[in-house]
Amino acid sequence: MPRSQLEVNVPAWNGRRAAAALRQVKAAGRRERTPCVLCRQPIDYSLPSTDPDGCTVQHVKSRKLFPHLTWSPSNWAPAHKSCNSSAGTGENPMEPGVEFEDW
Repeated sequence: MPRSQLEVNVPAWNGRRAAAALRQVKAAGRRERTPCVLCRQPIDYSLPSTDPDGCTVQHVKSRKLFPHLTWSPSNWAPAHKSCNSSAGTGENPMEPGVEFEDW
């Protein structure tokens, strides 16, 4: 079966490469005092990424919808672990709170 042109073979987000990405995001965030990209609150960059208030890598554009951007540093932003975990996959194109008018 031929592969679709839309299919992209992207390495999984894990291992040394993901750990290096986290170090890069934490270093830049610490240096620039970047708040959480999701809640806009400060991040304590000294906390481990396993802590709910610790820094994790948030993919600005969903890995599921934009797999080719998974390993692109321009698609990474710091986020609290708790915010990142509750953000979901980004599959819903609607912004939260947007409602349709009755037709």
